[in-house]
Amino acid sequence: MRVKSLGLIAASLLAFAPVLAFAGDKGSADINLKEKFGVKGNKEAVIFPHAKHQANPKLTCDKCHETAQGGKLKVTIEKKEGMKNDFHDKMCFPCHTEMNVPKGKVCTTCHKK
Repeated sequence: MRVKSLGLIAASLLAFAPVLAFAGDKGSADINLKEKFGVKGNKEAVIFPHAKHQANPKLTCDKCHETAQGGKLKVTIEKKEGMKNDFHDKMCFPCHTEMNVPKGKVCTTCHKK
């Protein structure tokens, strides 16, 4: 009886393993945006604190991503150079403004050495 129960538990875990793995996968804790998106420019790379943003109870994955589970970004990052790049205009600055992030549009808030 015990062996049969253990077999059923093992089979259940194997059946749900892909779901459990996806649910636990929250992406990288930190993301180098310059590296990941091929951003051009002389400014220091922005190391996006992904885990810190995820820990904010006011933010859910679908704030930036197409689904509540994450995945593809809602915005397309095409312009990757200069002050008027898509990160500033479409992603970071609008959210920092909405969330009242102190110094949310100051370069050194995100571009750090």
